[in-house]
This record gives sequence, C-alpha cells and structure tokens, in this order.
Amino acid sequence: MKKILQITALAVTVSAFLCGCEADPGYVPVTSGTREVVTAPAPETIAPIDTIPPVTSREDTGEATAETTPAQPSDTTKTDETAADETKPAETKPEETQKQGAVNKTSVSFLFCGDNLVHDAVINNAKKYAEGTGQAYNFLPIYDAVAEYIKKADCAVINQESQIAGSASKIGGYPRFNTPEQMGYDLMTLGFDVVTLANNHMLDNKTEGLKNCIDFWKKQPILSVGAYENKSDYDTIRTVNVNGVTVAFLAYTEMTNSDRKAENGYITPLLDEATVKRHVETAKKAADVVIVLPHWGKEDSFDVTGTQKKYAKLFAELNVDIVIGMHSHVAGKIEYLTREDGKKMLCAYSLGNFVSTMEYARDMVGYMLGFDLVKTDGGFETVNVRIIPTVTYFNYTSSMKLEDRENLRIYLLSDFTNELAAKHAYNHHESATIRLDGLKKYITNTVDKEFLPDYLK
Repeated sequence: MKKILQITALAVTVSAFLCGCEADPGYVPVTSGTREVVTAPAPETIAPIDTIPPVTSREDTGEATAETTPAQPSDTTKTDETAADETKPAETKPEETQKQGAVNKTSVSFLFCGDNLVHDAVINNAKKYAEGTGQAYNFLPIYDAVAEYIKKADCAVINQESQIAGSASKIGGYPRFNTPEQMGYDLMTLGFDVVTLANNHMLDNKTEGLKNCIDFWKKQPILSVGAYENKSDYDTIRTVNVNGVTVAFLAYTEMTNSDRKAENGYITPLLDEATVKRHVETAKKAADVVIVLPHWGKEDSFDVTGTQKKYAKLFAELNVDIVIGMHSHVAGKIEYLTREDGKKMLCAYSLGNFVSTMEYARDMVGYMLGFDLVKTDGGFETVNVRIIPTVTYFNYTSSMKLEDRENLRIYLLSDFTNELAAKHAYNHHESATIRLDGLKKYITNTVDKEFLPDYLK
C-alpha cells in the first residue's frame, strides 16, 4: 500500500521588531505524485545569524518571487560540463516508489542513512552504470543492496553531504563538491522522504551554490531541511505527517569549510543555543515528535567531542525526542539520554559514511539506523532500535588514479566477505590487507551491544 507523506511548514513566531519585516507570505503547495510539497517563501533581506550584510529592500535587489512549478531540470542549473555538450542525455526524473506495509496510526518505521559523499569516483561509476541507458548518470546500482530497506521504511532520511550546486561550478568531487542533479532524482526513486543539507560542505561553491542547491530541492517531492534562503525561511519548522503522526525535523551544522559565510541573506544553520531553544520550543507545539539532525564532531574520530556532549545535553533538556548526528565519517556511539521530563532521548552521534570513496578502512564502514516510533499513553517512544551495518566497496583500475576507482557499491556488512575485502582498493593505499573481522570491529568497538544485529553480538 502506498504511503502518503505530507510535508508542511510552520513559521516560528517572531515579532516584527526582531525580524524587521512584514509577516511571511503564505506557502504555496506544489503537487507531485501523492506528496504535498511546500516551496520556500520569496527571498527577503534579513541578515542570517552568521553574517550581517547591509539591509536592502527586495525592490533594490530585484530578486524574483519563488517558483511554484513542478521540478524540471533547468537551463540555469546546467554545469559547465553539460552546458558545453547539448547532446548529453536529459536527466531522468524519480520513479514512483512503493512504500510497503499497511498504514498504522499508532506507529511509524524510520530509517536514517549517513553521509552521502559524492567523490569523483562515485560520479565516474554513475557514468559507467548509465552506459546504454540514454542517461548521463545512473547512481541507482550503487544502492542495490540497501534499496529494499529504504523502500520499506515509512520515512527514510539521508544526509546529502555533497552539494547539488548546479551552474555554480563544474560537476566534480573533492575538495569543492558539486554533485549531478541525477543523484537527487535517484535518491527519491530509492524512496527517501527527507534530505538534510546542513553540513560543512554547504558553502563549497559559495552562496551561488547554496542558492542553486536550495532551488533544486525545494522543487522536488521531498522534504529538505538545513539550507535556507533567509531568516524567515530558517525560522520555519519543517514537518512531515506519516501514518497520522506529525514529525518535525531541525538541522544544524557545527561548522562550514574554511569558516565560509553565506551572503545575500542566505543562511547556514550554525549550532547556536538560543536559536536551538527557540526552534525546539516551536517545533514541539507543531509536532508530535521532534527530531534534530546535527552535523557535528571531529572527522575520522570515534570519540564524542565536548561540543557534541554540550548540545546533546541541551537537546535532552529541551525534551527533543531523537537526535541523529552526522559528519565524522565513522560509525559512532548510540545512547539514551534522560530528558528534562524524565523520558529517554535516543542519540546517535554519527552514522558514518553511506557512500564515499574515502581512503581508510574506518571510513568505509557505517550503518543505517532503524527504529519504530510507537504511540503510548504518555506520548511516543522509540522501540526496536537497530543498526544495519554497511561497507562501501570499490577497487582500482590499472591506472591507480583515485578517480578511477570502480565497481563501487554498498554492501551489507552481513554479506561482505574476506574475498571482497582482499580486492578492495584500500589494499593499494595501506600496507595491510583489510579483513572482515577488522571491519566488524569498527562497529562492535563503538556501538553498544543492545543496538547490534545478532551476527555481531
């Protein structure tokens, strides 16, 4: 039975004195398939929290109002590569994805996936997978082993770490990522319902890239959270309604690369105590459940940092229901924290990488996090919390160039073998050969036994 997921938005109440503007215009729904999508309001002139440009009027800037037409690949979002080659096949749109399972108004199944980091090798693999299909890229084969998990979840969430920046720069990977739009379409075809954009790469292509990224996602039948056109957009709570349960999503990042600042009123949602308190207070009035998606911590570290501890404690004091963290590229700790009201808050500090071609064995192992949200007499609680560990596999060609890593796919750790490990490109980067037992330890040394699948206990 097809799941109907409704996306709505609720503005945080702020006074005209604080925001210096009139009330926001109403949101205009755009219908695509069975999902209702809301577009962001027209650009305004309010200073973001991390930069304060001179205040000008919309008339002075000449900015247009937001579009409300269904998503189409736009001429204005062509990359240098595609603009130079008009014969390139058009990008395909997401297919209708059937979410399985009967609607139950007392429970919702969730699946969260970690850092989707599209290096050059990921792009080149998608080109190869697209050969003979009439498409420029096809990312779907990379996700074959996990597609069924995504499809079955009532609500599936992913961190799109690399930016879909359109014409802001040419398509490419590290260090300033610009991911093809086809990745966005393929993620929706897989069945993702929510995408978080708040991360350290969100200004890789400066404000133009951020604008193009927002413009792309706001036209799609999916909820995007974590990138904002202006302060009023930032102060608008994103919610989804699944199986009769209203869930609010908030997303923040601890940093941007090189401490870049957004311009022209655009906002990178940096972690800030006062803002978090204000958003959570409004989100709890608007929704049954509040989920926070922080991009935080230290890259390549399994340890919980002081900043993570500080904000996890704050989220618990504010009675947030669930915290799902990203950024460190390794499989992180999961725990329950006691909230101010005495209930438990589920906190996963890092899911690790979902897809990438990072060089170290620890970066190849991550996990999908699943749980069921169940209605009780006292509200909602998370049950059946479990991880589904994954391994990103790829091997080198004879050229040994990083961008030539091939046969890229996600494997379930439960299906991975020592034979595959021996062929992994990692063995060309390090002197030691990776083995299955070592990959498992990246999970078992960090994640408590209660969250592990049986084969890892």
